[in-house]
Amino acid sequence: MAALPDRARPTRQSARSFEVVLPGQLPEADEVLARAQSENFTVAAGVLPYRIRQHLMALYGFARLVDYAGDEACGPREGLLDLLEADLGRAYEGTPRLPLLRAFAPTLRACGIPREVPARLIEANRRDQHVRRYSTFGELLDYCVYAANPIGELVLYIFGRAEPELIRLSDRICSALQILEHCQDITEDFRQDRVYMPSEDLSAFGCDESDLAAPTASAELRGLVWFEVDRAVEMLRAGQPLIARLSGLARMTVAGYVAGGMATARAFRPAGHDPLAVDIRPNRTRMLAEWARLSVAPTTGLGHDRVRDAYRYCERMTRTQARNFYYGIRLLPPVKRRALSAVYAFARRVDDIGDGSLPDEQKLRRLRQARLDLDEVRPDAKDPVLTALADAGRRLPLPLRAFHELVDGCEADVRGTRYETFEQLTHYCRCVAGSVGRLSLGVFGHEVTGTAAQRADALGVALQLTNILRDLLEDRRNGRIYLPAEDLRDFGVSLELDSRGMFTDSPHDLAELVRFQVRRIERWYAEGLRLLPMLDHRSRACCAAMAGIYHELLRHMWNDPGSVTRGRISLPAWQKASVATRSLAGMTS
Repeated sequence: MAALPDRARPTRQSARSFEVVLPGQLPEADEVLARAQSENFTVAAGVLPYRIRQHLMALYGFARLVDYAGDEACGPREGLLDLLEADLGRAYEGTPRLPLLRAFAPTLRACGIPREVPARLIEANRRDQHVRRYSTFGELLDYCVYAANPIGELVLYIFGRAEPELIRLSDRICSALQILEHCQDITEDFRQDRVYMPSEDLSAFGCDESDLAAPTASAELRGLVWFEVDRAVEMLRAGQPLIARLSGLARMTVAGYVAGGMATARAFRPAGHDPLAVDIRPNRTRMLAEWARLSVAPTTGLGHDRVRDAYRYCERMTRTQARNFYYGIRLLPPVKRRALSAVYAFARRVDDIGDGSLPDEQKLRRLRQARLDLDEVRPDAKDPVLTALADAGRRLPLPLRAFHELVDGCEADVRGTRYETFEQLTHYCRCVAGSVGRLSLGVFGHEVTGTAAQRADALGVALQLTNILRDLLEDRRNGRIYLPAEDLRDFGVSLELDSRGMFTDSPHDLAELVRFQVRRIERWYAEGLRLLPMLDHRSRACCAAMAGIYHELLRHMWNDPGSVTRGRISLPAWQKASVATRSLAGMTS
C-alpha cells in the first residue's frame, strides 16, 4: 500500500457529513506520482509513446490516491473513499473535482473502461477498514480480486486488449505482485493492525502474530515468507503466457511488470527471507535483464525450481549461522553440500526454539510441532527445509528419525534438566549431536549402521562436549549447567556467579576441572575420528575440517583453561580456513 508523507491533521468528521476534502487530507498530485519511482516495477517506461505513458501514469495516480485514502489519510477514511467513488462517477460525466481524477478521466473515456473496474480498487480499501485478517489463502485471493487484479485489467484496456482470457492471465500476475508486496510490508502492515499472511499458513508454520512485531524474523516466519514468495512465483509463471499473447508495446509493458515481480522474489534470497530486518527491494539490474529476456522470448520459462530454491534457503542459513561447520561443508560435492545444509537448517531450527526467548510452554509447543513436521518431509511440502530434506532423503540414506532425538534433547534444555553423572550427560549429547553425526554419515553416502554409525555418534558427542566446555560461562549466565554434578563436587566447584556475572570459584579449581574435561573429551575424539578412513576423500575432508576446528578449540582450552571462565572463545577466520585447507590437502594427497 502507498505510504505518502504525513500532512496537517484536520479535525475528524463523520463520514455522513464528509462532502469536501479538507486541506491536507489528501496529498498533492505530484507527491502521489513521485511514488512511481519506488515501485517494484517500472510504471511507465520512457520508451513508450507519450499518450500511453500519460494513460499509465493517470492510472497509477488514481490507484495510489485510493490507497492513500484507505491507508494513510487523517480523518474519516470511509468518508474519503465515498468521496473518491463519487468523483470517479463524475469523471465518467466529465466533471471530476480532484486533480488526479481529472487526469484519469480522459483515460477512462479514451480506453472505454467500465466504471466497475476502477471502483473495485475503492472497494478493496473499504474492506481494509474492517477486515484485518484473512483465514485462508482463498480469502486473500478474493481480496486481490479487488485490491490488485483491476490494475492489470485497466492496463489491458489501455492497450485495447481487455479480452476475457487475457484478463484471467493478468489476474494471476497481479495477485502474485500483491502477495509479494504483502511479504515486503509485513512490519508496516502489522503497525496498522493488518495481517495479510493467511492465518492457516501462520499456524502451519508455527508462527504467532507476535513474530510479526519482532526486529528480526524467526526461523518459522522466514520459512513462511519463503513459502508465500514461492507461491507468488508459481502464480507469475501461470500468468506468463499473457506476454506471448501480446505484441509490441503491450508485450514490453507487461513483461516489465512480470520482470519486476521476479526481481522482487529474488531479492528475498540475500535477505534470508527476513523482511522484518531488511528493507527488501528488487535489484534494478536483475529486473532489466528479466525484462529484456521476457520481451524478446516471452515463452521462455521463468527458471523457477522450488527444490533448488529450497536448497538455496538452507545453504544461506548454514553459511550465515554455522560458520564453524560451513568451512567443512563447502568441501563437499554439490549434492552432499546441499543435503548437509538441509540437515543443518532443520537442526538449527530446533536449537533456536530451545535457545529462544519464548515462554517455556510455547517452546515445548513449537518443539512438538517440529516433531510433527518430520512427517511432512515430502517434495511438495510448504516448508523449504522440509522440501530440501525430502530431496536429500531421496538421493542419500538419511536416517531422518534421528531428528526426533535432537528434539528430545532440546526438550530437556527447555525443562532445565541437569545431569548427575557423565553417563547421563553423554545420553544428552547423543541426542543433540550424535544424531547429527549419524545424519551426516547418511549425507556422506554411507549406510548408517554398525561401526560407522557408532563412530559418527562418538564424534558428535565429542563436538557437543567441546561446545559445553567452551560455553561454560555463557550457559551458566542463562541458568544452564551441563557439567555433571559429580564432577563439580569432586573438584570443589559450584559454578556460582558474582554480581558481575563471573565465577566465584577458585581459578585453580576451575582450571583443574577444565583440564579433566578436556582429557575425557579427547578420548571421544580418538574414537570418533576413526570414522575418517571409512569415508570417501571429499567426505573425509569435510568431516576432518569440522572436527578439526572444534579440536583446535579444545587444544586452546587445554593450554589456557582460564579462557572458558572469561567468556566464549572462538578461532579467527584465518585459522578456521587453515584447518579446512589442511583437511582437504590431507585427504586428497
